[in-house]
Amino acid sequence: MQATDVQQEGIQPSWHTEPDISPDATYHPVFKELVHRSTSLDVLPVGWRPQAKNRYLINAAWPHDHPFYTTVKGNHAANLTAETIRQCGLLLAHAAYDVPLDHHFVMWDLAYTRERTRPAPAPGPRRIEVETACSDLRFRGRRLAAMTCDMTLRTEQGETLAQGGGRFDIISPAVYRRLRGEQIESTAPPVQREPVPPVVVGRARPMDVLLAPAPAPTGAGSPRRWQLRADCAHPTVFDHRNDHFPGMVLVEAALQAANAATTPVRHHWSSVQVAFHGYVEFGPPCWIEVRTVPTALPHRTELEVTGHQSERPLFRVLLAGTSTHG
Repeated sequence: MQATDVQQEGIQPSWHTEPDISPDATYHPVFKELVHRSTSLDVLPVGWRPQAKNRYLINAAWPHDHPFYTTVKGNHAANLTAETIRQCGLLLAHAAYDVPLDHHFVMWDLAYTRERTRPAPAPGPRRIEVETACSDLRFRGRRLAAMTCDMTLRTEQGETLAQGGGRFDIISPAVYRRLRGEQIESTAPPVQREPVPPVVVGRARPMDVLLAPAPAPTGAGSPRRWQLRADCAHPTVFDHRNDHFPGMVLVEAALQAANAATTPVRHHWSSVQVAFHGYVEFGPPCWIEVRTVPTALPHRTELEVTGHQSERPLFRVLLAGTSTHG
């Protein structure tokens, strides 16, 4: 994304050098404000504690029946891994490194690999543990300004569910106002284009669909194309005011585009790599395009999904997966 005017950077302050890392250390509670959520139903982490210097353990609960984070067959949706990484990063920035709640986060990249998972064997949330290492910490004075998080997500039995992480900058409200300018007053339009049929993108509800039909590009080897859209009354996708399309909307749109490009065959997208280059604004159409990446591996599909607005590339997602009947 656009570079922020990072001021003088310093070393990590001494007040995080001796965390309580005893095995019986208390897990601190998680409030919805710490993960930038408006309703507790969308909060995934439930507790956290230091494990070592700049290393943390986070307990999370994956819902078994959330309308947006689970599929119609009860499996956990691919976007749940990305949202878990996002929320755990926000949580640690605020709770472990004292970033004020009114500061803004600029995500540069996000990546994860995930194993095939089945729904929880019994009703109720699936408890997982997220082991997190924070690195590349940069500070403005005593205030955290940037961080990279690497995470391993495991079941209570120690089975690895996913591995991944991301890198983000943190900017003050004043810097954000200068960065965004007039765009800071933008609001999501009340009406979006009609979505493609939900079954095409692996969804059950029209309100969850983030793609609208778009004119097909011309020429041999042209990519598949859709227009980004969203139901701005969606309680999870737009749970608080934004002046641009949130990053997690773009990740989910890429996953939906991958499903649409490979329909009717369903895929388990085991590897996702996201790079953000700029804000996707409300107003001008954002075109989502999918290209197939050649691979020599049998039964493996690799795709490149890109987002362009006003002829500017704003994000790129590389996906890899295998076909599945689940």
